[in-house]
Amino acid sequence: MQSSHIDTASEIATEEYLANPVWIALNETPPAVVERGEGGARYRPEFAPFGAAQNYSAQSVSQVAAMLRPGQRLSFFTAGKLDLPPGFDVVREAVVNQMVAANSFTVSSDERIVRLGIDDAPDMLRLAELTEPGPFNARTNELGHFFGIREGGQLVAMAGERMTAGKYVEISAVCTHPEWRGRGLGRLLMEHLSATIQERNKVPFLHVFTNNFSAVRLYRELGFRIARTLQLTAIVRSSRDAR
Repeated sequence: MQSSHIDTASEIATEEYLANPVWIALNETPPAVVERGEGGARYRPEFAPFGAAQNYSAQSVSQVAAMLRPGQRLSFFTAGKLDLPPGFDVVREAVVNQMVAANSFTVSSDERIVRLGIDDAPDMLRLAELTEPGPFNARTNELGHFFGIREGGQLVAMAGERMTAGKYVEISAVCTHPEWRGRGLGRLLMEHLSATIQERNKVPFLHVFTNNFSAVRLYRELGFRIARTLQLTAIVRSSRDAR
């Protein structure tokens, strides 16, 4: 359940701190999760497909992209379009809203909600493959807290955390099995997860495609506001690249 509005001062701080969210998160993430290069860094591919640099000059983008191995995808969140080096192909371009919680939330007492752990990873991967909530790799579930709802032993809905940037914690992998949609499970998990983040004196935020109108509407109803828009660019090594 939503309650009071968060102080405006925290919202102003958000405008500065989350302008380059992946870069901030990578610099605050344990070394075992990150691969670093001269010009930037990326999550190790089993965790997430995101890379970043402090600034997105052609040289720094080229150095981060050089970490890619054949068959891997690398995604950037940037203020504008990337100056992409030769030898790489763009496989997706999109605009996303970065949304930050502007309300307080209350932890749910619904007994169906369970904390998900390492043993739940196969079920989480199956649900993510079925619903495609965004990048969810073999060890994404280790990046933060995840909660889910099971029915008859089957995982039918989940939501969790991905990037952490200072006091800001990104909500991700919000998804519901197609046969269980329309019952408010995603909303329930979003509110519960947001409350647990706030209990740790953190601020929930998220990224959503601007053309995902139903999701944007839901997040607005829950009390998330749009802080900015960012460009998502996903690349792979070009099949023409002989390196």
